[in-house]
Amino acid sequence: MKHPQKIMRILRESQDYSQEYVADVLNINQKTYSNLESGKSKLTLDRIQQLADLYHVKPDYFLAEKLPVINFNNTGPKSNSNSGYIHTYINEKSVDAFYERLLLEKDLLLKEKESQISLLKDMIEILKSKIDNLISK
Repeated sequence: MKHPQKIMRILRESQDYSQEYVADVLNINQKTYSNLESGKSKLTLDRIQQLADLYHVKPDYFLAEKLPVINFNNTGPKSNSNSGYIHTYINEKSVDAFYERLLLEKDLLLKEKESQISLLKDMIEILKSKIDNLISK
């Protein structure tokens, strides 16, 4: 993901939303949202989906190679407001890239979980050994 944080901010500001408002919609606090928007916290797929729903864009919008273009000429779908509307651009390449990124993230999560499982198994063996030592005394 090259620009999801910038895209989050562009979309939020184009709608005149505060960080507090978006955080409330996502059921998180403002500080957590600020960390997501600044890149200090990782943006999960669930959060991407929530943001996509909020801004009425597809999830892969946040994974676009280019930053979104906001039109402020007030002749589009939001002509009754002072904020701009969003031009979406989705092509087969960006969809393929999105799925590739999903698969890569899935693989990384699986490796992380496998590592955690291995560690837990080792801990179980250590605890079993300690229990056996205590019982034999």
